Amino acid sequence: MTKPLKITLITLCALLVLSIVGYFVANAIVSSKVENFLKTELPENLSVDYESLDVSIWSGNVLMVQPKILNKGSHTSKTNIEVELDTILVDGFGLWSYLINDKINVKTVQLRSPKLIYNHNSAIPKDEYKSSSKEELKQDIKVDRFNIQDAEIIIKDVETDSLLFQAERLTINVMAVAIDNASVKKRIPFNYDGYNISYSDLFYSMGEYENLKIASANITQDEAVFKEMKIYTKYSKQKFDNMIAIERDHFDVSITSLVLEGQKFGYEKDSIFYFKSPKITLENPEMHIYRNKLIADDLTRKKLYSRMLRELKFDLTLSAINLKNATIVYSEKVNADMGAGQLSFTKMNADIKNISNTYGESEKTTLDIDAIFMVQTPLKVKWEFVVNNVNDAFVFRVDLGKLPAADLNAFSQPNLKVNLEGELLQTYATVSGDANTSRVDMKANYEDFKVEILDGEGEKKNTILSAIANLFIAKNSDRASDGFREGNKEGIERDHTKSIFNFLWLSIKSGLASVLTGDGKINK
Repeated sequence: MTKPLKITLITLCALLVLSIVGYFVANAIVSSKVENFLKTELPENLSVDYESLDVSIWSGNVLMVQPKILNKGSHTSKTNIEVELDTILVDGFGLWSYLINDKINVKTVQLRSPKLIYNHNSAIPKDEYKSSSKEELKQDIKVDRFNIQDAEIIIKDVETDSLLFQAERLTINVMAVAIDNASVKKRIPFNYDGYNISYSDLFYSMGEYENLKIASANITQDEAVFKEMKIYTKYSKQKFDNMIAIERDHFDVSITSLVLEGQKFGYEKDSIFYFKSPKITLENPEMHIYRNKLIADDLTRKKLYSRMLRELKFDLTLSAINLKNATIVYSEKVNADMGAGQLSFTKMNADIKNISNTYGESEKTTLDIDAIFMVQTPLKVKWEFVVNNVNDAFVFRVDLGKLPAADLNAFSQPNLKVNLEGELLQTYATVSGDANTSRVDMKANYEDFKVEILDGEGEKKNTILSAIANLFIAKNSDRASDGFREGNKEGIERDHTKSIFNFLWLSIKSGLASVLTGDGKINK
């Protein structure tokens, strides 16, 4: 071996040994700095413990095993947030980019099996949860993929130890995350290219009386699918009635599937929140509503839907909403000594357009509905209004098919103490109104219509009152099978303390009274 070759080999070996030693020394230095930062540089109310920490500057990996993160409030000594994880992995840290370009580039940040417990304390000022965005970032940050895998989130109320929120098997992927000095000052403090989120067994306490449950969800930037949704009153009807001082609906809503297509959200000019979707589909929604009218009325002024949309504090654009095979059952208790009267709408399909406060002044919101009313009667409804019309003008059209009057007794007997006989063969009604008054035009083809007024207990027929009432009612619309009796009423005043549905009922009831009492005309 020549002397120059020998010197070269010795030099290469020395460099290799130095590189290996330097690698382990550098790893040890970086690990020490990370450990020192976690021990001394974090805020006093934040602590991080872990089983082990492994740093590889060669591959740009940092692996923390079984970390436990605790956050205690400055106003109380109790733990606000507790997070336990299997591992935190930072993979593919770009050392060259960090040293040369002063930028942090990471391929993957992964949080495996985190369990987060948040103890909500209403006594803690909201400012304590806010982070300052005035400080500038020292480096821009880019993460190719941020991943949370198989997480569980639990939120409890400190005062009552009751569950406020829970989600299991939560997985989140956010792609191409970028954070810089411009983004951190925005309401959404980072930019991203795409995301997907999935979870199961979500529970959310919506307030004092209602809960929300979702069996599973899968959300991407292109579509959001929620399965087996349920919104329901927490308490039985009897307990609920004993709890409330003014009337409030007791309800149970279930939806087999809710699908939002192409949903987009964010802040317009970093100011006004917006949400939009070109199409939303609800499969098999079922709603059971119960109201006890023996409890004191809620006398707050109610807004019509057009005004509700117009006065939203954010921009909403839902181009189309489709209800497929829906069911609505409404029960109302009026008399203490009788059960609740009931109205039902089944096999309902609805095509709803332009639920929005972002369209121009001429764009109409429309609802086209087909359903079965009560037992067997086909019902068609077309409802339209313009959100930007400050008078809240609307038109509500009804096409009601063959209705045995006795089918209405499930509602009229317990609530009105009236039984109905006969048959409505075909009924048309148009209600034109605004925020204050309405006009109704109605025509009906019916046979052998009679009313039976019941006694005070609602059990037996009051013969005298029934006979008097039937004196004022035209028994048949016309002797001809295709004859219609018409009726109309205008200047029907709205009760502003009641909903739009009460207003529609008052209008239709006035039209029906006009038809039956014979102050309309016969159209052959």
